[in-house]
Amino acid sequence: MTRIFVEGRDADFIEKYLLSLIGNNTGRWEIISTNGYSNLAKLDQQFQENSDNGGINLIIFDADFPETKGGFTTRKKYLEEKMNELSISGEIFLFPNNKDDGDFELMLEHIINEEHRCLLDCFEGYEKCVGGHRDEQGNTKYLTPNRKAKIYAYVESFKKSRKEREKFKNRKEFFFDNPNYWDLNAEYLNPLKAFILKSIND
Repeated sequence: MTRIFVEGRDADFIEKYLLSLIGNNTGRWEIISTNGYSNLAKLDQQFQENSDNGGINLIIFDADFPETKGGFTTRKKYLEEKMNELSISGEIFLFPNNKDDGDFELMLEHIINEEHRCLLDCFEGYEKCVGGHRDEQGNTKYLTPNRKAKIYAYVESFKKSRKEREKFKNRKEFFFDNPNYWDLNAEYLNPLKAFILKSIND
């Protein structure tokens, strides 16, 4: 079995992306939420158990940014050192594309349905407007919405059926398997596709 460790909010995306690539899951993979990159120590037994049974461990986390004490190089080094310290094995992929600084939301910006790119453009105009308001000392008066808010606004902007509205509101369903929202065949996903298919295939 391939055991895939994710930070949490990306679990639904990974599941639906795997289904789009491979089809039904017949015990080929299991997705485990870690609730953050710093929690590997709490899951070392699940890593080791899978390795002992001949399974493969995959880690799919955010690279994050230098300003948040992350970044691709920094985060990968931290994870490799932590895995060595815990004597666990696994392959690492860092959002957005396994080479640049960034996160899950940045990756999502690259795979939206291009027909609706205007929605992100609208939001960026809003961000600039909010950031442009200053107080008498020249400091920004308001907090600029973050990338999570941008992606939420993108999904929220679509007209939905009553059932879809309930899923979005109550379960934060982002409809990752709906091509009207997302392009799971986007070239930007090729590094993730290659990473996954090395371990899981038909």
